[in-house]
Amino acid sequence: MSDRRKPPPKKAPKKPQSIVKANQKVDVAHGDTKDCSTCLNACNQCLKPCGYADVQITNILNVTVTGTVFYLWWGHDNNFKIPAGESSVPMSRGFKLINKITARREDDKKWCIPYESTGTSYSQFKVENLGKFPGCVVVSI
Repeated sequence: MSDRRKPPPKKAPKKPQSIVKANQKVDVAHGDTKDCSTCLNACNQCLKPCGYADVQITNILNVTVTGTVFYLWWGHDNNFKIPAGESSVPMSRGFKLINKITARREDDKKWCIPYESTGTSYSQFKVENLGKFPGCVVVSI
């Protein structure tokens, strides 16, 4: 009898992660693309998906509202127009923190009290009435 041992089983090779170079557009989900220059790591590469959850605003008012989502440090703020009782399309933002969200009623052109922050990653907001008081306000959900 020989004392031959079987070699250990070979391990399946690991699948490489999907990596893209800086400034390359990446298919994140459902056909959306984001600029990966905002999610670089020390190796000057990024993994998908990158960034915070998309911003979505629901209009609880009975009139259409328009407004803007303002971000810290980066330009490319998002403008929106939301019919009464509906929600905005999701707004992509990468790693941008929200500084302010303004809203304005389309019927009388009056401004709502804005949502303001030193920088938040929250992604869900609504525009609603102030209750017993006239006017409206933007709040996080």
